[in-house]
Amino acid sequence: MPRRWNAFTARSRPPTCTAALWGTCTSSYSSIPRPSRLWRRRFLTPARTTAGGWKRPLPASMPSSRIRPAPCSTPGRLWPMLPKRSRSGCKPWSRRFRPCRREEELPMPWLSFGIALACSLLLVPVVRWLSFRTNRIAYPRKDRWNPRPTPTLGGVGMFVAFIAAVLWSGAARPDTLPVLFGAAIMFFVGLYDDYRELSPPAKLIGQILAAAVVVFFGYQIAFFKFDLLNILLTFVWLVGITNALNLLDNMDGLAGGIALIVVAFLGAFFFKAGNQPAFLLVSLSLAGAILGFLVFNFPPASIFMGDSGSLFLGFTLASLAVARKTSASNVLAVVAIPALLFLLPILDTTLVTITRLMRGQSPAQGGRDHTSHRLIAFGLTERQAVLSLYAIAVLSGLASTIVESRAYDFSLVFVPVLIIALSLLAAYLGRLQVVPDRPPDGQYGALARVAVQLAYRQRIFEILLDFLLISVAYYLAWWTRYNWALSDAQLTFYLRTLPLALAGTYISFFAFGVYRGVWEFIGVQDAMGFVRAVLGAVVLVGLALALLYPEFHGGTAQGIWVPIFLFGVFLFIGLAASRASFRILDQLYTRQAQRVRMPVVVYGAGRAGEMAVRWMQLNPDLGYHPVAFLDDDPRKWGRVIHGIKVVGDGSRFEEILRSETPVGLVLTLDEISATPQGSALLALCRREGLWVRRLRLDFEEVDL
Repeated sequence: MPRRWNAFTARSRPPTCTAALWGTCTSSYSSIPRPSRLWRRRFLTPARTTAGGWKRPLPASMPSSRIRPAPCSTPGRLWPMLPKRSRSGCKPWSRRFRPCRREEELPMPWLSFGIALACSLLLVPVVRWLSFRTNRIAYPRKDRWNPRPTPTLGGVGMFVAFIAAVLWSGAARPDTLPVLFGAAIMFFVGLYDDYRELSPPAKLIGQILAAAVVVFFGYQIAFFKFDLLNILLTFVWLVGITNALNLLDNMDGLAGGIALIVVAFLGAFFFKAGNQPAFLLVSLSLAGAILGFLVFNFPPASIFMGDSGSLFLGFTLASLAVARKTSASNVLAVVAIPALLFLLPILDTTLVTITRLMRGQSPAQGGRDHTSHRLIAFGLTERQAVLSLYAIAVLSGLASTIVESRAYDFSLVFVPVLIIALSLLAAYLGRLQVVPDRPPDGQYGALARVAVQLAYRQRIFEILLDFLLISVAYYLAWWTRYNWALSDAQLTFYLRTLPLALAGTYISFFAFGVYRGVWEFIGVQDAMGFVRAVLGAVVLVGLALALLYPEFHGGTAQGIWVPIFLFGVFLFIGLAASRASFRILDQLYTRQAQRVRMPVVVYGAGRAGEMAVRWMQLNPDLGYHPVAFLDDDPRKWGRVIHGIKVVGDGSRFEEILRSETPVGLVLTLDEISATPQGSALLALCRREGLWVRRLRLDFEEVDL
């Protein structure tokens, strides 16, 4: 019986072949006699070429038309099948063993990132030199953050590196050309603005033109049933995100770092989906170009991206978000995922717009009142502020991945909580004084009065915040009641009864004066009012559900009262935490401000001493930083009051002088100078050159 060979076990099996394909080869060649060793060494031993393929010599008598390519039914590199069996029993292979590839598959995507990074690292220093030669420099101004003259053509280096990587990788295909063409339009509009300062209407026309290119070729946000509404929403998205990233370019490394984080998440989405490889290459090319620029732009920056870079980045990222094919089946995820990716630029633009309108100023003008500037006013350094905003961008990107992964149960909790937390942070930062007050502009004076009326008199922002708070608390109640998973019927019941929960809670909040308090001065009385308001909401919502849905009322174990009780618990936690957030942030703000204030010692840990410390902490402009308490009562020694320790009596003052180096002593007791210990303490202050001041609280009569 002649020896037979099997193609599945032959040396010619490539490392990336599939079992199905080689199984076909096995069945076709199971009856072929085993070729000689010399023939196998010449024709069946693979040799890798520089192009990544496999080559095998072909005899001159073997035409290449006899080779049958295998169908590309599986991803990766698939190999052509052997030709049909001839009469002689063996058929040599083709001259060059080329792998076939799916139509949308592109080679070596990671190299596009490397090429863009290398080109950016090489081009940005050249562009910086060119900026100095052509005087394209941003000089220090009162409404700008840069403390030194800095070149502004960094966007040119990014754009050229991006285009080079896209062209090399072959990503410039019909499906990506609209995005690339629109990005090129925005780059040249920004470059012209860097040289000849365009007016805001002219830049808006350029943005609409670039957006029209993307929309014309069919890229839309499919949120509404009507195409006209989807087209309008897409225009608003593209123009809005472009301007949002342009406004975010207000500090070294901020816009570039946020853009890098966003494109990293977009690239991860494209990679996970696997059905848009050309857009994956575009994302990787953009990420490499941004990273190379960020090396020179991270604080302290040696070059800025300018409008050519910020407009180009903003439009490209917004277009990639629109072009992405989401795997989430929920229609809301079509808008939620891009909005979460760009949550920080949207938040910054909203904060700047509202605060400027409330001051009666134009939102389009430049200024030092962005989120990054307010974080520095809060007490962070420039690098700490930038890294904090990076962390927020990463957190919002992770929230978008949760929605993309179709974990709707968890995303309905995590995403609103994230939005509430960032809204509270933005509201607190909006209170900080970062620009001097000035009379409002004539055309914005009426808008300023309306904004102030809505914000402070009508409490519109608190009401909108409580809408999210009530919805999340009500959802958490049902989600917890049913073991962290809601069926479709239970989710439908939640959505059907949510208006009842909102109505009952709002009625209770208004009845018990929740919207009459001041967040900065919340205390025990306010907390008791919150308890009464929550109890009223629980009673109203519980009775409404029991009366309107009697079939659901089946006792405590299976009825509505367990989730209603949980609703009250979660509602109180959210209400108390949101209203106390300003007090918590005030404590952090005073601790940051204490680093530049004078350390002082407070003598007397009674009510007057406690009030003195609290007054110093709430008023950083006084310039006092209490470092220790002194008190004659041994029962208070070792205790802590507002974060300040009661060290001991006056005999410990010399020890405090050596450890804390205070500059003064604040007295809250009137009789200290009459005691021998007090006299010795005052003499020590006189000898060491420390000032002594007394706190006196009294009501002085005014002569009329």
